[in-house]
Amino acid sequence: MTNASENAPKAQAAAVAAVARPMKMQQPAPRPVPLQPANGAPPPPAQSFLAGPIEVPSVGSRRLFSGLAIATFVLFVLLPVAIAGYYFAYVAADRYAVEVKFAIRSPGGLPTPDLLGMVTGATTAGSTQADSYMVVDFIKSRQFLDALSKRLDLKATYATDRADFLMRMPADATREQQVKYLRRMLSAYYDSTSQIITVEAQAFSPEDAQAMTEAVIAATSELINMVSERARQDTVRLAEAELARAEAALKAQRAAIALFRETEQQIDPTSTVAAQENVLAQLQGQLSRTLTEMSSLREFLAEDAPSVRVLRSQIDSIERQIIAERAQLGAGGATANGTASPGLSLNSAVAQYEELIVDLEFRQRTYLSALASLELARVEADRQQRYVAAFVLPSFPEEAIYPQVKSSLALIAVVAFLIWGVTTMFIQIVREHLS
Repeated sequence: MTNASENAPKAQAAAVAAVARPMKMQQPAPRPVPLQPANGAPPPPAQSFLAGPIEVPSVGSRRLFSGLAIATFVLFVLLPVAIAGYYFAYVAADRYAVEVKFAIRSPGGLPTPDLLGMVTGATTAGSTQADSYMVVDFIKSRQFLDALSKRLDLKATYATDRADFLMRMPADATREQQVKYLRRMLSAYYDSTSQIITVEAQAFSPEDAQAMTEAVIAATSELINMVSERARQDTVRLAEAELARAEAALKAQRAAIALFRETEQQIDPTSTVAAQENVLAQLQGQLSRTLTEMSSLREFLAEDAPSVRVLRSQIDSIERQIIAERAQLGAGGATANGTASPGLSLNSAVAQYEELIVDLEFRQRTYLSALASLELARVEADRQQRYVAAFVLPSFPEEAIYPQVKSSLALIAVVAFLIWGVTTMFIQIVREHLS
């Protein structure tokens, strides 16, 4: 009894402590007192940071995205690679390739004028380079197809059963379609550094590939010969035209001189002037001697003496002769002693004749220069003839090098993977915008 009564107050105290302990733990923690600034300014306002809800894709959407990625990977990567592998393994036909290398050269071995320079006479350093680019463009043109069709049957070569359906030329292909098809089977490349043209021809049999490259060489040589001959003809034709013009001018000048001589009735007016001056000099001397004799007789004889009258008659005749001779030189004018000064008529004839002679000499020199230029143009045109110098000739292929399966499959796989990656990225962007 005594122990029970003593333990009752202890049990009651323990129960009160147990009830008071949870109540003490549920009291809120005291708020932190903001520190006051040292200068007594009010404390800054409290800032609150709120984070939005984070959306986690559902299991269904993740499965849908994974399914689309797998489906697009199969559609854009595995399926094209599988189709390409099947094509290369069971469908693609073997293609043989023959390569030929040649260059455009000139016999002179020096930089020769190009097509325009051969006509104008100007020389350029890139003559063979222009001709090489011309050959490359010619191989891709319709004119090359026409020249090739004269040597080969293209439909028998490329529209054959040995070719697969992707590389076979249609049997009813038009000329334009054949040009486009040949660009797939013929490749021409010009190296401007070495000035070498490389042409590769593909065919479905080694015989056709070799015959194709031989036809390319023949057609190219024919083109270069035709262009060179045309340039040579243009050069010689211009020189011949210049010679004909100089010859016509020379003939016209000679005709003008003949007309002058016929009109003036003088072969050489300069000789006539010289002779006329000699006659006048003799008449002047005879007149001087007669006047001297007349002066001597008048000192001893009268004016009506027969000797004086005879001398006076001779003096009048000589003066009239001098006037007549001077009249042939020109109209002239009377002087104080009754004589006539030389006129300008014969002098004008001499000046005109000398002008005709100077023009004649110039025409003759021009004609000789044109004749020499014609001979030089012929020699230069022959020296500047172009030709095709082939140093890698067509050879008979023993192994088909096309199609290149490994590189083609790798390229298809890379392109397909890139397409798939872009498609997958696009789908992901659309899904994010829709969600």
